[in-house]
Amino acid sequence: MHGHHHSHEDHDHDHSHAFGHHHGPEPENSRAFLYAFLLNFGFAIIEFVGGYFFQSLAILSDSLHDLGDSGFLALAWIFQKIATKPRTRTFTFGYKRLSLSAALVNSFVLFVGSLAILFFAVSKLNEPASPNGWGMLGLSILGVIVNGAALFKLKGASGLNAKTAFLHLIEDVLGWVAVLIGSIAVITLSWGWVDPFLSIFISLWVGFQSFRNLRKILLLHLQSSPEGIDTKELQDRILKLKGVQSVHDLHLWSMDGDYHVLTLHVGVKGTSILEAQKLKEKIRNISKEFHIPHATVEVEPAGAECPYQEC
Repeated sequence: MHGHHHSHEDHDHDHSHAFGHHHGPEPENSRAFLYAFLLNFGFAIIEFVGGYFFQSLAILSDSLHDLGDSGFLALAWIFQKIATKPRTRTFTFGYKRLSLSAALVNSFVLFVGSLAILFFAVSKLNEPASPNGWGMLGLSILGVIVNGAALFKLKGASGLNAKTAFLHLIEDVLGWVAVLIGSIAVITLSWGWVDPFLSIFISLWVGFQSFRNLRKILLLHLQSSPEGIDTKELQDRILKLKGVQSVHDLHLWSMDGDYHVLTLHVGVKGTSILEAQKLKEKIRNISKEFHIPHATVEVEPAGAECPYQEC
């Protein structure tokens, strides 16, 4: 009787949560990513050519960063399109995890690229080239405007993908502000060393941020508990509910850093099917307080032998 009740409840639960979760802001998000990608990619090409002609290593290193960002934005845009597809028999959770793969590839490329530029910039410190200060100034002003416009487009977008892209673009704007200050130093003081120095600064900053992202994404890939959710506190809250004797086989993971999934077994004493249903609702409400939209709860008699007790 319990097994039948559980599967029926899961069927309802899947329809209300799995299909409805990311549906609302999808088209807007998708458009925002597309606009931000077009702005970033177009400008990355301009700055790569400009950096080469103006002999500015700082601009060349930033062009790599922008190229990495535009790659991420393209992947994020494609993901937003695919994410609207319903789940299938093969992909029972749908395609939410794709965003993690997109973020993993992007972070890895950025990290490796920043190391390569760092190595190149350090070797250039001894014999810096003479960058074109006015060219750097013009491109940096354009950089602040273009990245600012891309930031504005992504302002209202939601989800981990959008948050990551937003952070990337803020970094871009800060990078261009640094190049702007550097170009003024080159024009007024003829400090050629400022350019490789800025390049080192940008590379270290990008490398640090991408390494942090890589660590976070790899932990999610290994199905760690999402950041900021204390499983002990969650378990204690559930144990305080009337009738709950034990909690075991508790598993918490995240699909994409945004959509969290919880499964657990609760042992109860003398509970009817109706009471068990109410208990499940209470546990789901607690889960929602912890920002977990998808919770599957199995209710069983306290002391009953469970094959997943130590799982």
